[in-house]
Amino acid sequence: MAILNKLLIQTAVALLTAAGPMAMAEVSPPHTTEDPDQKHLLVDASKTIEFSEKDDDWRVNLDVYGFLPLSADTTTTLNGNANTLDWDLEDIFDHLTGVLTMRAAVERGRWGLQTGIIHASLDGSKDGSKWSSRDRSRNRKLTGNTVTRSLSIGGEYEADFDFDQTILDLALRYRAGDVQRPRMEHGAVSFVGFAGTRIVNGTIGSDIDIKIGANYEGPITENKRAKSIKFDESWSRTWVQPLIGMHTTYAFNPDWQAFVYLDAAGFGLSGQQDLSGTAQAGIAYSIGNSTQLSLSYKYFGLDYQAYGNHNGYNTKQHGVNLGIRILFE
Repeated sequence: MAILNKLLIQTAVALLTAAGPMAMAEVSPPHTTEDPDQKHLLVDASKTIEFSEKDDDWRVNLDVYGFLPLSADTTTTLNGNANTLDWDLEDIFDHLTGVLTMRAAVERGRWGLQTGIIHASLDGSKDGSKWSSRDRSRNRKLTGNTVTRSLSIGGEYEADFDFDQTILDLALRYRAGDVQRPRMEHGAVSFVGFAGTRIVNGTIGSDIDIKIGANYEGPITENKRAKSIKFDESWSRTWVQPLIGMHTTYAFNPDWQAFVYLDAAGFGLSGQQDLSGTAQAGIAYSIGNSTQLSLSYKYFGLDYQAYGNHNGYNTKQHGVNLGIRILFE
């Protein structure tokens, strides 16, 4: 028994001697080496993920603008009678009876839809010395049933006319580059291409007052008749044009941007003459994270003549465009 106790005591002393230095040793913290470049890469990666998530959000852009044409040349053709108006900005304000101009887009990720509407109503007057009538019923009354096809009315006439045009654009769009926002980083570029349809409605109406008289030429006879007459004529048509276009933005700094907008439509598919287009370039200034003001110069042209008749119009306008854009996201 004494031998067993002695053996146990020696074993306990040996274990305490071996464990003592380990128990008393100070635990050292793990050695780490921090790499600044690696830290920046992690930060950039987190920002990229954050921006990517924002790019997948829904966004809505609303543009309301006023187009101030310094020159507007319009030729209306009604039953073969062409009237050309060369107006400046003051003339347009004098004859403008209604206007609405706006553009909107909705986007999620890189795909989206956009629409735009341009509406203008004008009235005015024009005088001349000859008016061509192709109304067979009217021609029979004026000529005693002698001429039924066309009547060339000579004398002094005055025509009061109304011109109404509404353009509606609907297009699918795809964005390359950065999201176009009122505030963008220096050097950021956004490019959007789109394709869709342009729906145009044009209406021309005239009230004609022939004050002196008329002479007429027909397939059978030529005659003269002193007569004073009044009548009205009108033409209205809605047609669809294929539409393609693009707009791009470059940020000089977080507040200032430059932009270009181009589109073309028609390409002769809906009439003897059928083409329209817009070219616009300007700058924009941010007045907050969601709003910016724009100043640009714009050209718009439209040329249309229907199939099978002598009705249509041609218009060319260019001038200053002032706008405000609001971003909802």
